[in-house]
Amino acid sequence: MDMPAIINQMIVLFIMLAAGFAAGKAKLLTEDGVKALSKLILYITVPCTVLGSVIDGGLETAGGETLFFALISLSALILSLIISIPAIWALGGDKKTRGLYRYMAVFGNCANMGFPVTIAILGAVSAFYVAVYNIPYILLCYSVGVFLVSGKTEKFDFRILLNPSLIAGVIVILIITTGFKAPVIIADTVKLLSSITTPGSMLIIGASLSRISFRDTFKNWRLYPVMLLKLIIMPVVTWLVFKPFVADPMMLSVLVIMSSMASGTMSAIFAIEYGGDERVASSGIFISTLLSGVTIPLIVYLFLM
Repeated sequence: MDMPAIINQMIVLFIMLAAGFAAGKAKLLTEDGVKALSKLILYITVPCTVLGSVIDGGLETAGGETLFFALISLSALILSLIISIPAIWALGGDKKTRGLYRYMAVFGNCANMGFPVTIAILGAVSAFYVAVYNIPYILLCYSVGVFLVSGKTEKFDFRILLNPSLIAGVIVILIITTGFKAPVIIADTVKLLSSITTPGSMLIIGASLSRISFRDTFKNWRLYPVMLLKLIIMPVVTWLVFKPFVADPMMLSVLVIMSSMASGTMSAIFAIEYGGDERVASSGIFISTLLSGVTIPLIVYLFLM
């Protein structure tokens, strides 16, 4: 990995994010437009990005390695959940808001930003590992994550198992284990659609950030230790714990980069749906997204190069 190239790619991503921010401010990307584009990304282009990493048969990964990485990813997420318990408890505040802080400290933006950032740093082949990582991530996000934000265990909805990205991840595992190779025209179509994911995701995040009030965004002091935990401590601990067990540099790199993602945008959506503090969630997304432009290259430079 070449550090100047990584920095250049991060700058490109943030220029696209700035374009989305400008489009949101200019009402070119309205709230309805963002929702429509989000659905396009969620239901079509991200699954295509997941499938595009293996659909042409160009990636040779054993089924055992795929299962190993899925289990390692699950272990990393559980480790983050455990670390967040005493760290967030020490911040004080009411129980429900602490749950939201724990969500923001553990669950990063592993879909919208995870794919474009990791591909920019590690190349297109990393999309497969990001897809595998997202399988346990989605299951925990929509079960434990909902519990953290809502405080209620009955909120788990088994319909999340029909999430297109999760389904695509399962198909990827089947492709790997069976050695299936799609016809060229199908592979080319999937890869062309997948090229929309990176710019589309950045436009969505930028437009969403354009709707957040700056007045109270930086006033909540508790957000800063939460962001320190999410953007620095979690990826460093992930590297320290899993480096002795993960010999494959690509697997370890994806694991660390995923753990260093900015807080996930679902925190705001869950807060709206389950009575959490939407303003706190939105502020956390905004601050962590800005800071991640510095912290991700820093983590890559210090631990992965």
